[in-house]
Amino acid sequence: MKPQRITLLTLPLSPNSVYAHMGRRRFMTTRGKENKEQMAWEARRQHRGVPIAGPVSLKIALWWPTRANRDLDNIKLLLDALTGILWLDDSQIQKMEIEKGYDKENPRVEIEYREI
Repeated sequence: MKPQRITLLTLPLSPNSVYAHMGRRRFMTTRGKENKEQMAWEARRQHRGVPIAGPVSLKIALWWPTRANRDLDNIKLLLDALTGILWLDDSQIQKMEIEKGYDKENPRVEIEYREI
């Protein structure tokens, strides 16, 4: 299958900003919910097809506005936001390549995805 591409202008928040704890309970903050919903909305506007049903390969490029220290593995919220839109479940992801860069003028997330 030929790769498809989308670009999101909403960057994923770090897990520290997304989840809060109250005693033993962990829950998603309002800010986290809004971030996830915004990424999903942008993805729906660009991906008109049905979600991929088979194994998925991803290439993700995160273009941050500053050189602040950011971990590449803090993309769980992004993957969750795209579930049900680009693929049925993020457990279908079999291969993933992630890179980060800096673009003060145009921060974004570029995603290339395909069924393998």
